[in-house]
Amino acid sequence: MAPGPLWGDSGDAQVRVLTGAWNDPRDLARSHVSYYAAARLVHQNLGVSAATAANAVAAIAGAVTVANVCVLIGLLVPSWVGRVAGAALLAVSHTLWQLSCGAEVMTFSTMLVSAELVLMVRFLQTGCRGWLLFAVFANGLGWTTHNLSLLTWPAYAALLTVHHRRLPRLTTNWLAGMALAWIAGAVPLLVLAVREYAELRSVWDTLRSLLVGVYAEEVFAYQVTGSGVLRVLAYVTFNFPTPLVLLAPWGWMALRRTSAPGVWLFLSVAAATYALFGARYRVPDQYTFLVHAYLFAALFVAAGIGWWCGGGPSRFRAGAVLALSLCGPLLYAWAPTAARSVPRVQRWLPDREIPYRDAYAWFLQPWRAGDDGAARFAREVLKSLPDGAILFADSTTRRPIDYVQATENVRPDVQLVGSKWRPRADLVRMNADDVAQFVADGRLFCVGGEPGYVWSALALDRYVLSPAGLVSRVEFAGKP
Repeated sequence: MAPGPLWGDSGDAQVRVLTGAWNDPRDLARSHVSYYAAARLVHQNLGVSAATAANAVAAIAGAVTVANVCVLIGLLVPSWVGRVAGAALLAVSHTLWQLSCGAEVMTFSTMLVSAELVLMVRFLQTGCRGWLLFAVFANGLGWTTHNLSLLTWPAYAALLTVHHRRLPRLTTNWLAGMALAWIAGAVPLLVLAVREYAELRSVWDTLRSLLVGVYAEEVFAYQVTGSGVLRVLAYVTFNFPTPLVLLAPWGWMALRRTSAPGVWLFLSVAAATYALFGARYRVPDQYTFLVHAYLFAALFVAAGIGWWCGGGPSRFRAGAVLALSLCGPLLYAWAPTAARSVPRVQRWLPDREIPYRDAYAWFLQPWRAGDDGAARFAREVLKSLPDGAILFADSTTRRPIDYVQATENVRPDVQLVGSKWRPRADLVRMNADDVAQFVADGRLFCVGGEPGYVWSALALDRYVLSPAGLVSRVEFAGKP
């Protein structure tokens, strides 16, 4: 995992752990309560920094996700080669690996979703309703981590519709117990929702904040384009760069013949729901929203390997399968070098240059061990500014600066616009005259000058950005 502060959303998570912010000020949909509760617990009780705690919780959750999927495969695939290869394929897959190396909430979500799948399969195999209680509890707890856990609900609906006569009879008491178990898991998020309603006094606004937040347009988008399909195929291919994925359809069909009643239907509907949501969810980090679908892909590939290898595969076939399941890291190590020489690939990656961050390695290689670029950048920027400087940094570069300034007491005189650690209301309410005065005093600086990353309060027809080390000084374009 990364050793310390990170860029962007991961850095924001670290600052939230540091400040103890239980809710994102923009909406409830990004509160991710259970992840932050675990990270805060580690930070406060184990004596580790907030950045390390946030990174470690994500890393452990990613490891537990792989363990859960290994158990799931073991429940459904008798072939030892399929079980080992399926778990290995997921363990070295690009997206889960990368998300496990920094302060990312997604691995905590995949941990709980994969646990829910294991519990539901056990319920359908044994008929023991206790497994079902734990499954719905895991779903409720998963909702406190991320709204994606709600995408399992169509699988429950399909199961009740098609197999209701084969399922163990659920009495009124058991249904009430299931409701209580789900509510018990969801309590932390429900408490925040009640607090939000107390402030907004609007059921509709509270539900909107809770279920979709500011990304409502993307959540309900339905357009399918050729470029979008190709992009998703590229994500999947890069995540599983092995011909073993071609066995997934055969594994999916094999599970229909060999699994207990209801198992195949439940897993198929859940897999389709997660895959379709991620495939049409057009956001800059769309690839991360496919990670839940990859859990099912690993299972189907494992079942396909079991179908192809049979009960007792030869040593050569078993060795070839295991080697092909572990070839991903070879591609990831070579990918940055290859991408620099292929113009078409360059258009798929952010073209923004940030000091101490190689865009190709950052996005194409999943590992983060030893990467202290964000912390180095933050320290150098802070130390280079004059006394009493005011710094605007965009959401990517602001987080490590905020974290380093808060934890290392580096340049406390520097005022960071948008700081979560030391927010300044007067900076938020600055008018044109305030900005002009700061510019006249030579105190206003920006990180970078690319369009889209400059403070909206700066009218660039009036001001210019003059390079000053890793940042830019804001100056008048003409006479003030």
